[in-house]
Amino acid sequence: MGLGLLHFDGRVIDDDGRPLLESDDGEELMHVEPGIVVALGSRPMESPGTLYVTSRRVIWLSDADKGKGYAVDFLSLSLHTVSRDLETYPFPCIYTQIEIGDEDEESESSDSESNDDLELSKVTEMRLLPSNAGKFMFVNHVVSV
Repeated sequence: MGLGLLHFDGRVIDDDGRPLLESDDGEELMHVEPGIVVALGSRPMESPGTLYVTSRRVIWLSDADKGKGYAVDFLSLSLHTVSRDLETYPFPCIYTQIEIGDEDEESESSDSESNDDLELSKVTEMRLLPSNAGKFMFVNHVVSV
């Protein structure tokens, strides 16, 4: 898996819709958390989906659009923290910074914000928000994985 945030549409074709894991490489599912909203960069929040934390990466799959999902390898997460500062972002969340590899590339706020298509290779921030604030306790588990 390359550096940065990637599109992910690999779902197991059965009733649960879980992501296809790289089991040949030892990837295992560690935690599942439904009702998670994702916000990429400065773009608006996506509709709720399910967060899958594996032994190698974080995968988010949309509940509404079965073809939409994102994955980021743990090695690409240069920082992650619980953020409750409502002056920084209007909702409590897990804030992550994503390593995109080439330091010379323009930030995601320039080109990718100007057109409607999101260029995932330029996204350097991702926020994960529980749709129900009462479910925020999962954050301590996810951040410690």
